[in-house]
Amino acid sequence: MLKTIIFQLHWLLGITAGTVLAVMGLSGATLAFEDEIMRAANPALAQVVQRHAAGEQPLALTELLPRLQQGMPQPLQRLRVDATGQRLSVARFEGGQANWRYFDPYTGTVLTELKGLDFFAFVEDLHRHLVSGERGSLITGSCAIALVFFCLSGLYLRWPRRWWHWRTWLAVEWARSGRSFLWSLHSVVGTWVLLVYLMIALTGLWWSFDWYRKGATALLGGPAAEQTAPRTRGGPLDLHKVQTTLYALEGVRRGYIDLRFPARPGRALTSRVQGSNTAHDRAQDILQLDPSTGALLSYEPYRSRNVGGKIIVSVFALHSGSFFGLPGRIIVMLSSLGMLVFFITGWMLYLDRRRKKRDVRASRLPLATAIGTGQPWLVAFASQSGFAEQLAWRTAAQLQAAGLPVHVRPLAQVDATVLADTETALFVISTFGDGEAPDAARAFERRVLAHAAALQGMRYAVLGLGDREYARFCGFSRQVDGWLAAQGAQRLFASIEVDRTDAVPLAQWQQQLALLTGVEDHTPLPAPVALQPWALGARTVLNPGSAAGAIWQVELHPPAHAHWQAGDILEMAPRHARAHVLAALARNGLDPQAPVTVDGRITTLLEAAAARVLPEAVEPRDPAAAADAARWLARLPALPHREYSIASVPADGAVQLVIRLTALPDGRHGLGSGWLCVHATEAESIAARVRRNTGFHRHPEHAPMLLIGNGTGIAGLRSLLREADAQGDRGHWLAFGERTRAHDFLYREEIEAWQAKGHLSRVDLAFSRDAEGGGYVQDRLRAAPEALRAWVDLGGSIYVCGSLHGMAEGVDAVLREVLGNDPVDALLNDGRYRRDVY
Repeated sequence: MLKTIIFQLHWLLGITAGTVLAVMGLSGATLAFEDEIMRAANPALAQVVQRHAAGEQPLALTELLPRLQQGMPQPLQRLRVDATGQRLSVARFEGGQANWRYFDPYTGTVLTELKGLDFFAFVEDLHRHLVSGERGSLITGSCAIALVFFCLSGLYLRWPRRWWHWRTWLAVEWARSGRSFLWSLHSVVGTWVLLVYLMIALTGLWWSFDWYRKGATALLGGPAAEQTAPRTRGGPLDLHKVQTTLYALEGVRRGYIDLRFPARPGRALTSRVQGSNTAHDRAQDILQLDPSTGALLSYEPYRSRNVGGKIIVSVFALHSGSFFGLPGRIIVMLSSLGMLVFFITGWMLYLDRRRKKRDVRASRLPLATAIGTGQPWLVAFASQSGFAEQLAWRTAAQLQAAGLPVHVRPLAQVDATVLADTETALFVISTFGDGEAPDAARAFERRVLAHAAALQGMRYAVLGLGDREYARFCGFSRQVDGWLAAQGAQRLFASIEVDRTDAVPLAQWQQQLALLTGVEDHTPLPAPVALQPWALGARTVLNPGSAAGAIWQVELHPPAHAHWQAGDILEMAPRHARAHVLAALARNGLDPQAPVTVDGRITTLLEAAAARVLPEAVEPRDPAAAADAARWLARLPALPHREYSIASVPADGAVQLVIRLTALPDGRHGLGSGWLCVHATEAESIAARVRRNTGFHRHPEHAPMLLIGNGTGIAGLRSLLREADAQGDRGHWLAFGERTRAHDFLYREEIEAWQAKGHLSRVDLAFSRDAEGGGYVQDRLRAAPEALRAWVDLGGSIYVCGSLHGMAEGVDAVLREVLGNDPVDALLNDGRYRRDVY
């Protein structure tokens, strides 16, 4: 919970204060080498450096000051003489910057029309005040505080369990792309400049807030603000005597002198001086003199100060990096420019999050304020992948267009009381697997459908979503429909069932709603992305020598603009092996090269038949088939699609699938696994598309994960781990099971590397056929109840991927045994218990 709050504050301040910090960083980097740039642009300034290097003596103050005061009636406030030429020498007279005179300390010549002077004055004003005076100073100070928060919160958000691995902190993953690369760049560069930014922010606050400067001064042991300055006799300024005192200090005449003249009689003249041998360019001695006698009232050499005192004098040197010499200035300049990196990558990460949230909300069409009266209609949905939720919100929009008030709720938030108080309800219900309830609706199934209720006053309709490949097609929606009818509820119309995303029954649902409401909805219903050609890449056996059958990693290279994220699924159209198709055509006396038209494209019968359900050998031969190949082909349905969990992330450059090659009784391979692992050639494209599986995406995004799976279920878990690794999220727990450690420890090297660097803080393995380490993953969880409870209490999320029967059912039973039914249901409702099982 704390991490989530800090993360939200981090990005919220990042998209607000980050803009100002980017401006401050760019302007600060520009000011880093102001003096060098000014000398390069103005030869007269460069000559000062050359004279100093040649050993020349600058003019004495008594000779220099009269020359500067000629024609200047305003009193002098401050005189800065830098004989080294590193900084501009300037006499500041009252009346603002228009009355300042820059000069050559060796000739006393007033330097007019210096190139770049106005530019750097503007940049400094932008850097310190945003060209907005005191109000801008308040903003920049507040953003400096935000920078301190960014440093500390960023460090907390990316802190790994095994923090001592240097690569985790300092190595940018340049090979990655997209969000993964942006996250790596943002977090790793943040580590590089962390200490620099803390130094810049903590010193920058010195000029922003009086309370901070006073507090820091007191903390560092500096003089109290109310400490009175020494009093003087109050006579007129005797510059000759002041000069004598100053020049008595070693190296000062050929070094740096900064005189601040008192505004009123009786006040001391303050001077900062610097000889040639100093620790850094702001290591100045502070003097207070009697202006009329030149007497030394106080003298604080830099070298005699304690650590706190040296820091107080060196605040600007620390802020600019000159405290550490030229390397420090370069580091601070580059770090300041780095503000732009954080501004750009932070915004790109934020916009990427917004885009993903828009995708989630895309189905939730904005509902107008209901203009009708009466009890609201209930639109309840049970969704596994998100499609049912999209349809539920589309349904609600159609109802509200007719002026009907609507409540949209997940089925998990519907109980018997809600149903009893509802007059009209529409249910959009997805069936998971072979007749199962979606994960989020399992609590409804147990708490509501298992009990009787009096619903005689309700009218309802059901839209069921399923897959006809399963024997119990739309099993859960039929269960809900039957239960509602048994409780006395009246159907508005017969239930409508949809096979996958078939447009015909979906349009029928819209028509029925139009008859009920009198408002037709002509908005196109969401349709899946069309199948596209994917290029077959490398195929690798992951478990050589296993008695359990070969498990292959198959790489598919995506077409342009294809995108997926960890947890998504690849839907693929399989094809028969060439030999099997030729045998079927031969049995029917068909020419494999006969031309046929499929979807407006002319192809061969051999090519077209490979994607159809072929008649078995025992079927009688069709005498008309040889005469009309097109008629024979038309009566064959298309092969059902196959779906596989994606084991990679976009930064890998390819979709990686983990597939167990199945063997059929007749010696052939399974349809999907045989096509991908054996029969498809590199010359052939794979017709496929990514199916978003929002129910298995990481949630909350940066929460620690408990990943549980067996066999090829490692695919979905691996993608989540790779995504988390790219984003710097560490400390996850993996429980994985297969047959033998020797042959079936899939991705062993990768898992052990993750464990070594702390990405995986705990790994529990179960190899059912081994004498040691036998059992199943649910047994490992049952043996660690305290760890399981602690994981959930700390905000961890649970992800299960693999076989539904046996593993996933066993894991669910253990979770309910250890945590209890209500806490597990709460995890489901919060999206912290997610499954991708089959």
